[in-house]
Amino acid sequence: MELHGLSENEQAFVECFSRFVNGQMGSAAKVGNALADDHRYLINEKGKVVFAFLERLANDYQKGRYDQRDEWVCRLAAETIEHLEENGMYDSTLNND
Repeated sequence: MELHGLSENEQAFVECFSRFVNGQMGSAAKVGNALADDHRYLINEKGKVVFAFLERLANDYQKGRYDQRDEWVCRLAAETIEHLEENGMYDSTLNND
């Protein structure tokens, strides 16, 4: 897995999350709801991660960097980001640390 110059803590989180969704997660909906049940500041910070992830998937979709396994989520991300940008509700986060 390409890890993009992450800190040790960031890299550990990415690897742990990948292991979690690859067989340890029972319900994406329940986990998503639990992630949203947090302090408002932390919800905002989680949102930044979510949107950076969606933006990357949208970019991959636009460049044809997907296959049948992730086409659905990449296309959905592309449609979401495009809609938000077209309606002046979102500015790119890519390369904005």
